[in-house]
Amino acid sequence: MKDAASLKLGRLLQLVRSIESELDIQSLSKAEKVLFTSIIDLFPDPHAAVSLTEILSHPDVEPMPQATVYRCLRELQLKKLIRHEGSRGSGIYKLA
Repeated sequence: MKDAASLKLGRLLQLVRSIESELDIQSLSKAEKVLFTSIIDLFPDPHAAVSLTEILSHPDVEPMPQATVYRCLRELQLKKLIRHEGSRGSGIYKLA
C-alpha cells in the first residue's frame, strides 16, 4: 500500500514540476511561490482582482513578514506574473 502512495506522490510531483515549467515559475523562491499560489487561491476567476488586504490575510501569507510579502509582490510584478492595478496606493492586483 505504501508503494502505491509513493508512486502517486511521485507522479503528482512530476505534474507539479511540469506545470511550474509551463508557467516558467520554477525559478521563484519559496516565498515567491507561496505568495503566488496564495494569490491564485484568492481569485474567483482569472479576470478578477484581489486587494492587498485579502493577500495579507491569506492563511499561507499571514505568517510571512510584511517586508517579505512586499518584496515578493515586487518580484512577481517584475517577472510579469501579477500586475498592480490603479493608482500607486490602490493595493489591487491581477494576474498578468
